[in-house]
Amino acid sequence: MERAIVGFDRDDVGDWVALLACGHRQHVRHRPPWQERPWVLTPAGRQSRLGVPLNCALCDDELQQGGGAACLAPLVCVECGAVVGDGGTHRAGCSAPSSGD
Repeated sequence: MERAIVGFDRDDVGDWVALLACGHRQHVRHRPPWQERPWVLTPAGRQSRLGVPLNCALCDDELQQGGGAACLAPLVCVECGAVVGDGGTHRAGCSAPSSGD
């Protein structure tokens, strides 16, 4: 199922992870010749991919198991990619107002 990229983060070893509108995360590595994603290496490249759809295998799996796809899009901060609508907090440096503001 296609989900928009709403942000990026790094995992524990420094690899880039796309934050998807459904709330799931997916690695977006540049490891030629197997994975060609040179855009992930620069801030401008990553910025250019915001809003671009990426297939979310976890949403696909949930649909195949008979459940509805988990769509956390209304809960995701479009600026920092954090799931905040369920009481979560924004990522450091995010200027979006908190729900308590």
